[in-house]
Amino acid sequence: MPRILLVDDEPLVTRSLQTMILDEMADVEVYATQSSQEAMELLARNMYDVVVTDVSMPKISGLELLDRVKALWPMTCVIVLTAYSSFDYAYRAGRYENVRFILKIEPPETVLEAVRKGLDTVRRYFSASQDDERIRRYMKESMPLLRQALLEKLLFLGEGLPERKVCESCGISVRPGEDTWLAVTGAVESQEKQQETVFLVLSSLRDLGFRADALVSGPRLIFLAQADAAAPPPIAGQLDRIIEGAGPEAGLSFALTVRPVPWPSLRTVCAELERRARKGLERSRIVLADPLTDRTRGLTFSDAFRWRRLIERGDSRALTEAVRDSVLEEGFPQGRQSCAVLLRLLLREYFGAGCLDQIRTDRGSAETVFFHGAFANPDEWVNEMGKVLRALFAGEAPAGTETDAVIDSVNRYMEEHYAEQISLTRIADRFSYNSSYLSRIYKQKTGEGISEHIARIRIEKACELLRETGMSVSGIAESCGFQTAKYFITVFKRSTGMTPKAWRSPDDVKG
Repeated sequence: MPRILLVDDEPLVTRSLQTMILDEMADVEVYATQSSQEAMELLARNMYDVVVTDVSMPKISGLELLDRVKALWPMTCVIVLTAYSSFDYAYRAGRYENVRFILKIEPPETVLEAVRKGLDTVRRYFSASQDDERIRRYMKESMPLLRQALLEKLLFLGEGLPERKVCESCGISVRPGEDTWLAVTGAVESQEKQQETVFLVLSSLRDLGFRADALVSGPRLIFLAQADAAAPPPIAGQLDRIIEGAGPEAGLSFALTVRPVPWPSLRTVCAELERRARKGLERSRIVLADPLTDRTRGLTFSDAFRWRRLIERGDSRALTEAVRDSVLEEGFPQGRQSCAVLLRLLLREYFGAGCLDQIRTDRGSAETVFFHGAFANPDEWVNEMGKVLRALFAGEAPAGTETDAVIDSVNRYMEEHYAEQISLTRIADRFSYNSSYLSRIYKQKTGEGISEHIARIRIEKACELLRETGMSVSGIAESCGFQTAKYFITVFKRSTGMTPKAWRSPDDVKG
């Protein structure tokens, strides 16, 4: 029997859709949930012919849910409900088949018709066999195993590379034959912890723009990632956050490549990473490996955590001293390389990818100071590296033109998405910036905080609707991105000195 899954954080919406579908269609099962996280769990256990989801939901958006559906069940029809006619984000769904965007203001019959067409499309997909139910049951149960088996063959057994369409039909995102980043964990014994780590790492990699897949190899997890960009964002910073969130009791560690690996070398490099991940687990380390030169670079997790906090505090002096301690412990000059790799990753994560491009000292560019310049001893190198940090923390980078472009992009984004549940964190993730740093440079440039600017846009839009339409106060609150009418009235009164009703009809209020 066909299955339909409804996902919306508004119970009234899911109940209405469920009733309408069951009234109009026979022999279908309709499931509803108000939690996108619960929807993720349901999708991991069962295949659904059609998934109807709201685009804007807390924690996990409808677009993130779309990625999850298509990764698990590529043939499933996904219907995304949105309140906005400007589908700037539709490009994200462009690579998927059987996806439909529908405005919430369209009549319910439009959604019902889209569900019918989605069911027909999935039904035709399986129509090659008369034994439809057997095929559907087999695919539902075997797809995750088939995906894992194919990844294992590609990675370990040296099998001939299949066509890309074969991998895509099994839900594999990476493209066989292309250079690939690798990350391998130490032993993760708990199956629950394995599933949680797989979900967190894949979500983080895909948010960074990678095509990513995971292979469970006994107690270890192997992650493969590919990117179309010439210089994708650093992976280590994301993995570091996941280790931090898991806590030291989890004993989670990663060994990862510092550059993409040619596909024919994946098997050899993966075996080496497993060995280094075991060593890393014993010492609570993140291990960075260079497969082309067979060098290992690593620092303790506590070092990485402490360095990040010093960067967030803007304490260049304490950071310089911390790097000095680490390079002396690792040994010079070998320790210089590992310290430089981690420091650059953390700086680029916080300040942006081009943060070091404009900085120079007497010894050359920041890149030269970090990696290529000749220094007789660790103090000489650390002192020069400290000059780079002081220049960066003083605000000499990134260049002003780049910063201005970022501010303009952020302003455009807020103007286009003010009616959604946007926040500083969401905007920072959208533009690949640290939220604290983005907040600081935005306020420096505009004199106004991001949250304040969002509130001002919403109030201005609300004033327009109050003046030009007869919409109710609650309707205006919803249209302008306020979670409740009561909160809208509070913010409006704080900004204008009067309630929305008084602002709309001042003469009536006076009378």
